Formats: sequence, structure tokens, C-alpha cells
Amino acid sequence: MAPHAPLAVASAYQGVWARTLLETPAGRDTTSWVRWVQTGNWHGALSDPDDTLGPRSGPGAEHSVFQTPDRIVQTALRERQLAVWERLPASRGCRIALARRDTQGLPTQERLLVCGEYLLHFRPTPHGAPDLAFGRLDETGTHWHVERTNQAPVDGRERAWRLQRLGMDLATVNGDEPLAGTWEVLEWLEM
Repeated sequence: MAPHAPLAVASAYQGVWARTLLETPAGRDTTSWVRWVQTGNWHGALSDPDDTLGPRSGPGAEHSVFQTPDRIVQTALRERQLAVWERLPASRGCRIALARRDTQGLPTQERLLVCGEYLLHFRPTPHGAPDLAFGRLDETGTHWHVERTNQAPVDGRERAWRLQRLGMDLATVNGDEPLAGTWEVLEWLEM
């Protein structure tokens, strides 16, 4: 994908969204921790517990209504399901999507999404589910606090971080693993 491809997702949807309600025939959930990170062309989600994203029974469609600019109500059309999502205010600002480069300089499937003060890191693994970590930058922007991960016990860790764009299609992260290294710019929008 070209680094400056047109944004496929409307700006109204971009940012980090917290699911505050899920209603299904099986019940009502207001306590699960679920985050959906949306840039202009990329998205990712992490939930705790990991089975709370709702039914995954195949293709479907849903109707979305903005109750406010920062609150979406989604109603599934195929199955009886309603979800309410609220945008986190600190997710406004930059929208960045990066792909890690391997030792030959080629992009991998590893991704880093940044929306405002939030990060979502996705790293494939050879067996099973990918490693996912969601966190927030501190007030100095030099460390990120890992709020949730599907790989315990790293929740709550702080990691050093400094993102620098080196050119149209290249960026680097200086700091702690697993983010340190060279990344390809898939999308970069500063606000």
C-alpha cells in the first residue's frame, strides 16, 4: 500500500473506541474491557476477556448511528445484537499505521497503530493467536504504559518509546522491545 493512499474510513470513525455495552440474547455486558483502534485505513481490537467481541458466526452487516460525534450505537442485522461504543477523547490527534521491516528491509505482518495518545501493537506468532498490546503514552510522550495485553503478565508495564519519521515511507522507534526498530509508514496523519 502506498504511504499516502486515500483514507478509506471516514474521519468520524477514526480514533480509539471503548465498548460500553453489548446486548445479545445471552445477556447484557457492561463490564468487559474492549478497545477498537481505527485509523484511516487500518484497525485492530483487543478485548479482556478475549471472547467478548461478540458472535463470530460469519459474514454479517450492522447499522451504525452516531448518537453524538463520540458515541456510536451499532445494531447487527443478522443476529440480535446491540453494541455501544464511546470514543476516548485522548485518541484525537495523529493517526499513524506502521509495518515492521525485517532484516532485509521488507515489511512484515507486524503492525503498530497510533491514534492520539494510544498505541495498539500487533505481532504475529508462529503458533496460535498474535501478541496484542494496547497502551497509552505518558504526558512526556517518551514512555507508553501497557494497559492490556493478551500475553500476561505484562499489563501495567512502562516502556521507553520515541517515534521518529525518517522519510515518506520510513520511521524508527527508539526505546524498549518489542517496538524498537525500523518501520514502514503505511499511513501518517498529524493533526
